[in-house]
Amino acid sequence: MLTKPIPSTGEELPIIGLGTYRSFNILSDQSNKQLGQVLKLFFKSGGTLIDSSPMYENSETIIGQLLKYQDLSSKSFLATKVWTNGKKNGSKEMNQSIANMGRKKLELMQVHNLIDAENHLDTLKEWRKTGKIKYIGITHYTDNAFDELGSYLKKYPEIDFCQFPYSIISRKAEKYFLELCYDLNVATLINRPFEQNKLFRVVQNKTLPDWAEELGCSTWAQYFLKYILGHRAVTCAIPATSKPEHMLNNLAAGNGRLPDHKELKKMASYFDSL
Repeated sequence: MLTKPIPSTGEELPIIGLGTYRSFNILSDQSNKQLGQVLKLFFKSGGTLIDSSPMYENSETIIGQLLKYQDLSSKSFLATKVWTNGKKNGSKEMNQSIANMGRKKLELMQVHNLIDAENHLDTLKEWRKTGKIKYIGITHYTDNAFDELGSYLKKYPEIDFCQFPYSIISRKAEKYFLELCYDLNVATLINRPFEQNKLFRVVQNKTLPDWAEELGCSTWAQYFLKYILGHRAVTCAIPATSKPEHMLNNLAAGNGRLPDHKELKKMASYFDSL
């Protein structure tokens, strides 16, 4: 799988990650078997980053259990979030999240939707000094928050990652925010790359253009992911799935080459014409 560097350290990160919203929160023998297969395929193809949150019900715990069972925890780049008010509550929740994921230390802790960000960022700066976490991040689920996210990135140069929505149909991040992250040396994680399947409804019964094959795209999922990953400021996309066949499809977008600026414009124009 292709990788991109995390700007603050130069550490290479595989460009396809795994989101877990609505996909890793079901406890049953059948679902755990299926999710275990998703993880096997993910790591076999070179993936490492798995993103979760305490708001995703029991997702963190299931990830921790499956990674331990498959002996994959040491190969993973685990990311989760803090989603509460108050410094004491934040520390308690983050400690519980780390334990849920079967760890004593974590690669990335993010302030979810900027909830009580100042307090939590102060804690995370101390945790990074002690080695409890490696990277600090902030997130938001809406592209209306770019101004607010940007103000935190400028105020806190300690922030290593920013997670936000971006897709071929929702391109607001292209106006300035992606380049702001690039200029500030902040790694980016892209959530909702398929707009929770909205994109697939748009292209239902539509065929890929012939030239998509030149980009290494054989499916619409790969087309949508390569569009995102082609932007120089995008570090990693984190589509969520609980289905092995969808995992394989997504992972394929991390291979081969990425589209250049001219090709990205062509991809967007074709999609807009549908």
